[in-house]
Amino acid sequence: MLTLHYWPGYCSLAAHIVLRWIGSPYRLKLADLDTRQSNAFLRLNPSSTVPVLVDEDGWALSQNVAVLRYLAEISPQARLGGEGVRGRALVNRWLAYINSDVHKAFSPLMHPERLAVDQDEREQTLDDARKVLRKHFGVFDKALGERPWIAGDHRSIADPYLFVLTRWARARGVDLGGFDGVNTHFARLCADPDVCEALAEEGLAGTELAARPEH
Repeated sequence: MLTLHYWPGYCSLAAHIVLRWIGSPYRLKLADLDTRQSNAFLRLNPSSTVPVLVDEDGWALSQNVAVLRYLAEISPQARLGGEGVRGRALVNRWLAYINSDVHKAFSPLMHPERLAVDQDEREQTLDDARKVLRKHFGVFDKALGERPWIAGDHRSIADPYLFVLTRWARARGVDLGGFDGVNTHFARLCADPDVCEALAEEGLAGTELAARPEH
């Protein structure tokens, strides 16, 4: 039995979806801001972030990309990690891009209250962030115009992570107009029964964000 420490709508949703895809028994533990600052949680993950995946022997793993890769490796029959050396490299390429370049670009939109600027400057900063994100989603759209899944012809652990960021983009006013590949990918994930169940388990639907959108 695996335990996933999560917060609704965070990037931990990607790991939640993958847990359902691989068919692994799991339980969810809600980790709000106070919980993530507790000594017990910090022993699991000193960086105080979700997701944290805990195996039944107490072994804990943090950082979304590491968690996703671990889930793919413990369930190779699900074919979520990429096949062959190049297939795995392509999945890792997209995971790295999503995690390192695109995820962090959401920070101003997720935390506008942290911007130490006046209202006009804040709006300009948020508008600039949306423009940067539209460029990133243009990269995704080009790839998805050539294949049904971000890393190839088969779904992978990169797809639910992209799904999470697309939810954020839609909720935070990023213009995804004209990105048929991205929007088709999002619709495909929205129609997936396991994705629907994961959203329901987190009390989410559609593009709704968590009540407290820290990440």
